[in-house]
Amino acid sequence: MRLLDRRLADALHRIRHGSSADLIEIARRDERQLLTELDRLMTRMRAIEGQLLQIQKHATRH
Repeated sequence: MRLLDRRLADALHRIRHGSSADLIEIARRDERQLLTELDRLMTRMRAIEGQLLQIQKHATRH
């Protein structure tokens, strides 16, 4: 997740300070792709946390 955050920060920097329209467009595409990856990772993390909570609840009942 930290790697994705760093790469996203880099893309945002390139969008703000890009020297040409082509480079800015590439950075915008990178940003969209990285946001998709970050969303997928966070969704997976939430699912795992939910499963762990279910396991924990089940374990405390017995």
